[in-house]
Amino acid sequence: MNRSKKILLISLSAAAIAAMLFLVIGVAAPAFTKSSFLSIAASTTTPTPLPGDVIPLKSIAGLSSLTAQVTIDVNGLINGERARGDLNAVVATNDQDESRITVTGSLLGDIAAQVGGSLVGLFTPSSVDIYKVPEGNYIVVNSLIPVCVKPADSAATGVLEDMSPQSLLSMLTSSDVARGKFVGQETINGAVYKHYVLNGAAFLAAAQKSSNPKLKAFGKGLWKAEDADLYVDAKTGYPVAFLGSFSGAYEPLKFEGDFDVQVELTGINNDPPITLPKSCNKPISP
Repeated sequence: MNRSKKILLISLSAAAIAAMLFLVIGVAAPAFTKSSFLSIAASTTTPTPLPGDVIPLKSIAGLSSLTAQVTIDVNGLINGERARGDLNAVVATNDQDESRITVTGSLLGDIAAQVGGSLVGLFTPSSVDIYKVPEGNYIVVNSLIPVCVKPADSAATGVLEDMSPQSLLSMLTSSDVARGKFVGQETINGAVYKHYVLNGAAFLAAAQKSSNPKLKAFGKGLWKAEDADLYVDAKTGYPVAFLGSFSGAYEPLKFEGDFDVQVELTGINNDPPITLPKSCNKPISP
């Protein structure tokens, strides 16, 4: 195969993976691997709550910078094909309007292959990084040789904003659904958190009637929502972790089945540095 054909195949493959990731990142879902925070917090069992009262918390929308992560575990069908596995996304944003999302997990290759077809055979990605910086968006496919792609469509940033972990946490803790029973204060890693349990049936009913179009669409696709755990920082009032299980359909991912969601806010106003890798000095522009 000559060099020009190889470059074309690499461009098409990386672009296909990028398109998949813009859809996948916002679909939260696990039987999960717990993070250090929730591995400690989830050890406490709680009774099934009634619909509950309004949970007092602050929206994370006003934070200038943060770090957060989503763990996804799905068991069902993607595009009609059997799928069981996990996806993990870690996001960092700073007050220079820069962000980086790193995606890993056992489903990364499977989903990419369904979107990109045989061209994805060129890659066995171990992870994919998505950068948003003032000069544009970049997707880095980390395989044997890192490949950096600069998408031609600048509107892709809108998808990143809508489906990032912080947007997901904002949606799942919006005022329309943030109702539950207070079950106690817990000290985790030296900090105090208020633990609430949200009634799954009440969450589902409220989501389906929400004035938030994204939350309403999410709720309309669900068949069932289990009771969920929400942790709120007792000092700042910010939601720091959400853990829930759902059954249903999620149209952007073409998914149907059972999925668990674990979202954790790991840093607030910490202004993490975001630096493009050297592979983006000469990115591919499909």
